[in-house]
Parts: sequence; C-alpha cells; structure tokens
Amino acid sequence: MLACRGGKIYTGTAVDPEARFRVHMKGKGAAFTRANPPLALLRREPYESRQAACRMESALKKLPRKRKAAWARGENPFLKG
Repeated sequence: MLACRGGKIYTGTAVDPEARFRVHMKGKGAAFTRANPPLALLRREPYESRQAACRMESALKKLPRKRKAAWARGENPFLKG
C-alpha cells in the first residue's frame, strides 16, 4: 500500500514491494501512480500465496480511504464501528 500525492492511497500486490515501489517512483508503474505519484510505502504484508494476496488486495480496494488508512496503521478496517 502506497501513500500518493493528493492524499490518495494505492493498493497492489508484488513479490518485492520495495522494488515495485521504486518502479512506481520512476513513473513506470500503474497508471494510477503515474497520475498520483507515490510518496511513501505505507504497509506491506506477506501472504501464503498469490491468490490470498490478490483476495486481500481486492477487499482493500473496495474500502473507503479512511478504512484503507486504518489498515495501513495496523488496525482492522473490516470491523464495523
């Protein structure tokens, strides 16, 4: 998960998050990060499989920004309340 310009958050999957962050910083990553340049790597989380990582990515992308930010802080954004 990346903090991007304009207070936006980018969520994606990568085998090597730090290397992928450097690609985004060079403007060669996703269209989203080309339009909203990344500022910092907020959080990375290992998963047992690519499938599990993609499921979490999909779930996180459906959340509003405040809940994504909560996940980046280590909170559970899927709890109601």
